[in-house]
Amino acid sequence: MNDNDKILENYIEPDAPVEYLFVEKAEEQVKVINDDQGYIYGFINISYSGEFKNDNIDSFKQLLEEELNYCLKEYNSFKTDVIDFNDYKFGLIDNYKNIMEYNVMNDLFFNDLIKSLRNLLIVGKDFEWEATCGFSLCTLY
Repeated sequence: MNDNDKILENYIEPDAPVEYLFVEKAEEQVKVINDDQGYIYGFINISYSGEFKNDNIDSFKQLLEEELNYCLKEYNSFKTDVIDFNDYKFGLIDNYKNIMEYNVMNDLFFNDLIKSLRNLLIVGKDFEWEATCGFSLCTLY
């Protein structure tokens, strides 16, 4: 059995993809997201089945942190190269473009994320939701 076969044998179909928009922190928001502030679209999967489960806040946070740290180092559009979730606030966006705001990623946040459409907006704490999003950026679904 080769490595590809081993990977496919252990592959778990994701049950709950999370689409997110990450906006780099900034001292102040100058205008709607621009090149100086950068942003990333991405997907994180919350798995509910199989031997490996990442359906808890710690696993989710670790996956998200690893992916964002990789992206920050890999792309030159960002001024920072390490993520610190204390510098960000988190918004869950519903079908009607309402945003539920959280200052920390905790169990309350994660439970609401699981119940939501799983559209996540991560922005620096100095950003305002309304000014951060044009409808095209906040329409994550």
